[in-house]
Amino acid sequence: MNQPDYRPPSYPVVQFLVGKGTALAVIVALCTFLLMAYAGYATTTLWLYPASIVGAAGVFIILMSYVEVLKIIADTLLPKY
Repeated sequence: MNQPDYRPPSYPVVQFLVGKGTALAVIVALCTFLLMAYAGYATTTLWLYPASIVGAAGVFIILMSYVEVLKIIADTLLPKY
């Protein structure tokens, strides 16, 4: 089956996450920290301040692991351009 007009799929979301995934993980973790810290400030709940640090670190670690796995999959399975 030789198809002269065949082009492999480009997967734009995968390419975006491989290229900008680290920065996106940092931004989402920072937003998580800021929102939780603001919630602690707005409700005068002191335990939300350390929880915001732990929560932001957890979000960062989960997103970075996802980005790393996606980079490995994209590097080994997707065609090179």
